[in-house]
Amino acid sequence: MDVQAHHPPRYVSTLAWLGTRIADLGLWIAAAALLAIVALNAVNIVLRYFFRSPFSWAEEAMLYLMILGVYVGAVSVAWQQAHIRIDVVLDFAPPERRKILEVISTAVMVAVLIPVVFASFRVVNLLFDFDQRSDALHLPMWIAQSVVPISLLLIVLMSLLRVFVQLLGTDGGGDKKI
Repeated sequence: MDVQAHHPPRYVSTLAWLGTRIADLGLWIAAAALLAIVALNAVNIVLRYFFRSPFSWAEEAMLYLMILGVYVGAVSVAWQQAHIRIDVVLDFAPPERRKILEVISTAVMVAVLIPVVFASFRVVNLLFDFDQRSDALHLPMWIAQSVVPISLLLIVLMSLLRVFVQLLGTDGGGDKKI
């Protein structure tokens, strides 16, 4: 009797590769935002204390960059399953029940985030309709605020993709990073 090892379909490894690339891109964008914050802050300090004329828009720009970094970084965290959760239940569960608990955990997270995503998109749409702009940068607020619903939607999609990939077995048996 010939027993063959279970090999998931090729598209599953392609989806795992895609999820990892999107997560990596999120980390790179978050790192770039953090570097831009540091550089802008350093330049603004020099301008303030040596030339007495700092950028009036620097604080606002650093705030928006921080929001960008946190939310796109959270997309990567969702893929790596490094977000805050109660792992003690998973750690003590038998291996055959861990996948079920992962699915339940992801379903609860999706059920919480989906209404927030829809509400956030409505807010962004209102900001677009009213053409509201930021005080210092005069940036359309819908651009700055759209980071929230887009990132939350990506978090939902990445989490669902991760569970799908895990269920089909490309994860290597519970490894946190694909």
